Amino acid sequence: MSDLAKAVAKLEEEAKGIRELRQIVERLDTEIAARMDEIETIGSALLELHGDLDNQIAEYDYMTVEQSLSTLRGLVDMEEVLPAVDAVLLLTALRDDTPVPDLSLPLSSFERDDVGEHPRLTQEDLDRAFEAALARADQRWEEIWGDHAWADADERDSQRADDRAEARQDAIKDRAGRAGNHIMELVDYIGDTLWPDLVEAVESGDRGRAVRVLAEACAAARETEPAYQLYEVNLSLQYESSPMSLGAMGEYLSGFETWLGSQG
Repeated sequence: MSDLAKAVAKLEEEAKGIRELRQIVERLDTEIAARMDEIETIGSALLELHGDLDNQIAEYDYMTVEQSLSTLRGLVDMEEVLPAVDAVLLLTALRDDTPVPDLSLPLSSFERDDVGEHPRLTQEDLDRAFEAALARADQRWEEIWGDHAWADADERDSQRADDRAEARQDAIKDRAGRAGNHIMELVDYIGDTLWPDLVEAVESGDRGRAVRVLAEACAAARETEPAYQLYEVNLSLQYESSPMSLGAMGEYLSGFETWLGSQG
């Protein structure tokens, strides 16, 4: 073989190696993009759920709210998300010839509920706000009607009883509303605060930060279960106090109760 033929064969072999290497890099890029898309798609689904839940809570559709929150917890699943995160980081390291990230992780960090700063609310918090609202209503009543010249004490007592009943109903509705708002705050925190932070951590190759944020998201997602129970209890109290205050849902439940009573 002539020197020229040898040179051409060598160049062809090098070109073949470059093509194969480019194909490997392209496959890595494709896989990285696919796994990154999985993570980002969850963020989009969380934002969509936020809009759905906002409407469902506004319509007192508590059954659909429960289903939506179950869907949310399925999306924010460590066993599904963490492998995608690690795949992106590992494949990126291989592609860029950088140190492979340490993928060891104590699973206990995903079992703690006190991770992060997600919103928290208890029945005691709601009841304190409820009592404070009643106290403010009493104070306003005294400021408005305290010096009023009543025809007799019975008239005064009757007016005060009516106003107190109305204030109590408003406070009951507000208490249930606060429980619904708590659900929305949790969803906001996961979708608007934590998930963009997670995406940014993965894109920057910071596994430690990505794991911390994902653990916080998982803890906040678990919190939606007791948050729903809180919402359901206080919505039930609102229904018992004034069925029609729940709009179409109140009418439906009231009609269903009437039907059940007629079957006895």
